[in-house]
Amino acid sequence: MRIHDPIIVVGCNRSGTTLLFRTLSSHPKLWSLYDEAQDVFYRHYPIGAVAGDRIAEPDDVVGDRISAELFRRAHNKEFFKDTPVLRLLPLKALQRSVGRLYKPESIRLVEKTPASCFRIAFLASLFPDARFVFLVRRGEAVVSSLMEGWKLWSGVGDGEWRFGKWHYIVPPGWREMVDESLQEICAFQWTTSNLAAWEDLNHYCPDRYILVRHEDALEDPQTTYGRISQFCGLPTSPYLERIVASQGRRLFTTGGSKPEPGKWLRLHSAEIDSVQHILKPVNDLFYPDSDPRAAS
Repeated sequence: MRIHDPIIVVGCNRSGTTLLFRTLSSHPKLWSLYDEAQDVFYRHYPIGAVAGDRIAEPDDVVGDRISAELFRRAHNKEFFKDTPVLRLLPLKALQRSVGRLYKPESIRLVEKTPASCFRIAFLASLFPDARFVFLVRRGEAVVSSLMEGWKLWSGVGDGEWRFGKWHYIVPPGWREMVDESLQEICAFQWTTSNLAAWEDLNHYCPDRYILVRHEDALEDPQTTYGRISQFCGLPTSPYLERIVASQGRRLFTTGGSKPEPGKWLRLHSAEIDSVQHILKPVNDLFYPDSDPRAAS
C-alpha cells in the first residue's frame, strides 16, 4: 500500500485553504482525510520551542510511518460520483469504514495542513512525485481574519485582547512574539509562512508547485480549478465541475465571523495600517501594483 502523486495544499491559516482542500477532496479520483492531518505530524514532530512547526531533522523511518498513517486514514466518499447509477449513493453510505471495501493498494491523496508551509523540504523528500498547490491571500484580509480567530479561541470576544495561548500556524521564533500586539503576531504568522513556503518550494521542488491566489479562485473558480486540474494531471470530473460551479454558495469559515468583501476595513483598519510596513513587501511579491483596500 502506498500514496502516489499526492496533491498537497500549502498556505497560511485563513487564506482559503479549507475551501480549496475540500473542493479538491470532492474529486472522485482523490482520497482524503477530509480534515487537517496535523495530529499525524505532531505525534512524531511536536511543536518546537525554537523551530515551531518546522521539521528541522526529518527521519526516513518516521516519514514512512506518517505516510502509512495518512494512507490508513484516507477514504473517498465521492468514489462513485462519476459512475452511472452508483453516483446516486449518498455520501454517508461511503464513509471511512465502508471505503476499505473498494480502497486500492495505491491511492492519490489530497492533503492540507497550514504547518506544511514550514515542512516543504520534508514533504518534497517524503513524496518525490507530489504536486503542491500554494494558495496565497492578501495580507490585510488574512491578518484581520486571524485576529478574529485568535479572539474567538482566546474567549475574549470584543473585550481587550491578551495573550494566553498560541493559536494557528507556529513559525520559528514564535515565542519571541508573545508580548507583541495581536496584529503584529498575526502579521508575523502570515509573512513568515508565505515567505518560507515560497522560498522552499522554489528551492526544493521548483517544477512541482502552482501558485494560486484566493481572490482569483473566488472571482473565477472554473478557470482557477481548471488550472489546478491541468497542473496536477487530474482527469475531467463532472461531479467536481458541479461542485466548482456552486462555489459562490459554499463559502464558510471555521472560526470568526462570516466572510465579507473588504471586512478588514470595517473590523481592523487602524490595527492593520500599523503593520503595513510588515505586510507590504510580501503583498508586493504576490500582488504587484494592487490596491490593498480592494482586498477581500
